[in-house]
Amino acid sequence: MGGKHLFVLVHGLWGNHKHMNSIREVFSETLHESDNILFFSPRQNGYFKTFDGIEIIGYRTLLEICEYMSCFEKGEITKISFIGYSMGGLISRFIIGKIFTECHELFQHIEPQLFITFATPHLGVHFFLRDNHTGHQRAALKLLSALGTTILGRTGRQLFIQDSLPEKSVLVQLSSGDYLEGLARFKHRICVANVKNDRSVAFYTSFITDCDPFMDTGNRIKYEFEHNLPGENLKMVPRIINMDRLDPDASRPPREGFQVLRWILVLLICCALVFVLPLFFIANVLGTCYSYLATVNYQRMLHKGEGGVLLRRKLGLRDKIADTLRDTVGVLASDQEESLDADSGEPIVKENISWDDFINKYTCSWGSNSKTKFKALNFDAQRSNIYQNLDKLSWIRIPIYIKSLNAHDGIVARKGLKGTTPYSISGLQFVAQLVDFLISQ
Repeated sequence: MGGKHLFVLVHGLWGNHKHMNSIREVFSETLHESDNILFFSPRQNGYFKTFDGIEIIGYRTLLEICEYMSCFEKGEITKISFIGYSMGGLISRFIIGKIFTECHELFQHIEPQLFITFATPHLGVHFFLRDNHTGHQRAALKLLSALGTTILGRTGRQLFIQDSLPEKSVLVQLSSGDYLEGLARFKHRICVANVKNDRSVAFYTSFITDCDPFMDTGNRIKYEFEHNLPGENLKMVPRIINMDRLDPDASRPPREGFQVLRWILVLLICCALVFVLPLFFIANVLGTCYSYLATVNYQRMLHKGEGGVLLRRKLGLRDKIADTLRDTVGVLASDQEESLDADSGEPIVKENISWDDFINKYTCSWGSNSKTKFKALNFDAQRSNIYQNLDKLSWIRIPIYIKSLNAHDGIVARKGLKGTTPYSISGLQFVAQLVDFLISQ
């Protein structure tokens, strides 16, 4: 019996471990070495506990992982991979910065394999305005930013990079030092990014780029899909965008009756918000207050740099770690802009393309010639620093179109495989087959 390969599945804001069930199910069915594959979904950071801040959530998750590994008796764990969804990708990056330093006794002989994120805000959250924006759009985005940094607690301030002095912001720290070195130790890094209908995490931040052609064109740009893809027995052709073929002057024609439908939807959403938003706001405020009171002592320890001491005490690594903290939830509203009629699901077109060809193409990021057609985003100093540091590493970047009411939900089939669209399933199957190829090398 060979060594075991542990996949750690980390959910996002306002989430819980069940949000990762579809990933676990699809990967379990796809990976050929399934007998030696372990899946572990930490479950001590659900709902309001996700407001506690990346460090506290990270230490709490790391403790769960260490305890799982210490108690595992069905073989030796020799490899580890992380799959992070939304904010879970940031939590995973925090953990990666700690496992080879503060927990080196447990992880020094374990080989880092894959780091995978789905719709993760690697560059934080910021609402960029288009050149032709209106006054009410500017006001609305300012309001959203203000709400995000208040009602989402410590985590919200960190995601908006407003949690500390610029150089001490958590997201800035995650892109340097032990965190970046730990991330570089993984054989492969994959980020999967939504191109549309993700109102939680914009394309640029999940794709790790300083240019967003979809935001730049109001998402009216004509999509150019990859039809020649590797893979087999997929639900349908995954809608992966060929970034090099995007043309800012080529736009999709508006559908008949689209504006009328859109205004009806906007009106319905506004009516719903009149009743739902106050309840949502109160729940978030209460959750934020609870998170602060429950974790204030731990936050003091983190500010003093004593998080590692706390962890080691609990684990008994020559010292021991503290007790558990609190939880939080993250969920975002979405509207709909287009018809969701199911695709007919045409078969994969194969013209001698290999996984190696696909990986080489999508590791080369985005060709400079085609990228320069679009305007670079006006990053502040912190975001520029984060982007430049993360971009030093090689990434397999996958831009995908999930035809769903809420692509942020759909990219991981958060509600389960039975209640999702074929777009979501085919996307997960494709990534799982890519992973199967990578770990077989």
